[in-house]
Amino acid sequence: MVLKAVREKVDKTWTLFKKTLVFMSCWGLVFSLVTIGELRVGFDYDDTIVFSTPAFTRAFKSPHQPFSPGFWKVVNTSYDLESRKILPYCMAWSLRILGFRVTLITARPNHGGDALRKEWRYLANDFIFSNGSANKHLHLAKGNYVLYFGDSDSDIVQGRKAGVLSFRIRRSPKSSYKEDYHPGSLREFVIPFTEY
Repeated sequence: MVLKAVREKVDKTWTLFKKTLVFMSCWGLVFSLVTIGELRVGFDYDDTIVFSTPAFTRAFKSPHQPFSPGFWKVVNTSYDLESRKILPYCMAWSLRILGFRVTLITARPNHGGDALRKEWRYLANDFIFSNGSANKHLHLAKGNYVLYFGDSDSDIVQGRKAGVLSFRIRRSPKSSYKEDYHPGSLREFVIPFTEY
């Protein structure tokens, strides 16, 4: 009886070891192919990977003229007020673990943007300030981007313009930016539960 119990324990351990080895081999294969191909994924920053309304609220309350260099410096250095959106943030890390190079793209200008780049250096290989939403496709077309995630209609259009498979992230209902947002109107796939 003791010998039978030991044998069952060894069999279970051996089976678990084989399953783990198969999983790690599959992960290694995917990681290698993605890394060798230098495949990239892009995420829009504002209202996609973070809820950024508090940073904009602080900037609007500052003495700086709205949308001036000083205003953008306040927005870009107020990342401590922004909250990460759970599902998009986890998706970005999952893709990074699979070997994809993650890029964060924002329509903001770069005034005071070095602090923001530094804050996101562990997740994002690149943090791009496109200085307008109409310029994002130029950056997406340069790399080997296979996926792009954005919240606005213009994000989906920019991703498609660059030839990248684009997905819609839901915007938080608390967002102060209500324009340019019609989920599903462009027949894109809208990822559920991403508004939190």
